[in-house]
Amino acid sequence: TGLLQCCDLKDIKLAYQLNKALEKGENWKFLDVDRLNGYWSKFFSLLCMMEQIEVVLKWYKEMSSSLFYPTPKNILDLLQALDAANQLEVIPSVW
Repeated sequence: TGLLQCCDLKDIKLAYQLNKALEKGENWKFLDVDRLNGYWSKFFSLLCMMEQIEVVLKWYKEMSSSLFYPTPKNILDLLQALDAANQLEVIPSVW
């Protein structure tokens, strides 16, 4: 629920703090696979909305290879972020 509050508030700083706490030790084990994927999905959507495109792409490359499977909404969020940043030429590298 903490991440949902971060999304509702559009508070990227709080989301990063929550993420740091989740990554500490083995805290991630407290979430089952579905909740963990839901967490990463919400976190990524918030990144797309609030961060610079370079930061979004860095997280996408790190997360999509090992942490989560992007949902159709995550892909749409990424495409919108690329469009807003006038970076549509990057689409082939993330597809």
